[in-house]
Amino acid sequence: MLFKNAFHLLVDNFSLNYKYLLYKIIIGAISLGLAAALIVPNVSFLFDSAELGDLIGLIKDFLRALVSGNVEFLNQFPSQFKECIGALGDLIVSRTGQFVFVFVAAIVIVLIYRFLSGIGNFVFGGLIDDKMSSYAKTAFTASYIRNLGRAALWQVIYVPVTFFYDIAVLAICYLFFLALLNIISFALLATGVALMLSVALSLVSQAVKLTVFNGMVPAMVSERAKLSQAFKIGFRQCRENFGPLFSTYLVTSVIILCVCAAGAVFSFGAALLLTVPMSFMMLICIQFVSYYTFAKKKYFLAKDKIVQPKENSTEDFYDQFDL
Repeated sequence: MLFKNAFHLLVDNFSLNYKYLLYKIIIGAISLGLAAALIVPNVSFLFDSAELGDLIGLIKDFLRALVSGNVEFLNQFPSQFKECIGALGDLIVSRTGQFVFVFVAAIVIVLIYRFLSGIGNFVFGGLIDDKMSSYAKTAFTASYIRNLGRAALWQVIYVPVTFFYDIAVLAICYLFFLALLNIISFALLATGVALMLSVALSLVSQAVKLTVFNGMVPAMVSERAKLSQAFKIGFRQCRENFGPLFSTYLVTSVIILCVCAAGAVFSFGAALLLTVPMSFMMLICIQFVSYYTFAKKKYFLAKDKIVQPKENSTEDFYDQFDL
């Protein structure tokens, strides 16, 4: 029900995808400008280095061997990969000062991008809430100004926490991948299993993150709740409805991965201009649909379709809503 109603809401507000794409392009341009000014001048030598060239060539050969089933190459891949990483690490150590600056600058730029992106998610959540609560069509600029303060306050907490969470997940997936390559003796099987389980672990971790932080933003937008109150509401909804939320986010994450990958391959990347903003908007719609559902609040799915609680309660929570 959560997925179905969220998708219905996404389709009814499809024009927001284009606004979201434009917003992403703007903050992406800002981030690229900062990267060009702070990072590129300090790492330009790296792109011309033989060490990086060898690593990129090895990865290309690995992908070709994976597709063709070249077992002989795959058996040698773990040792060659470690050698290339070691050589690249030695090069980085020889330029420690530059790379410390680049590392710090990269973290700052990523945090700025995630901060601005998160503010956009908050604002677009406000637009979705206006449609759900009264089917009002609010201008993006008006919503941005109205929600900017609360959005910035939320991002000050959310961005650092999720940044370190994502870094930890990436590190675990990387170590997990290397461990499986060393444990399983048959190289082709080891590579396939390692890739599959690493991607699965990543999807599960993202579903957990989305589930835990699901109700905070809708509480701040819909109820005008203070930050502390929003945390209480969000964690209570998560605790009481973890199963449905986690399942919905996990399935949605898998679908998003498959749709974006297929779109990138079969349209030479052009479809990503549509699938990427739709993916983010779908997650926002799930946030607000689940919040309204668990809070037993009626809401508009479309101009002539309202979801509201039944007067007679039943054992099944989802049976308490009429469409």
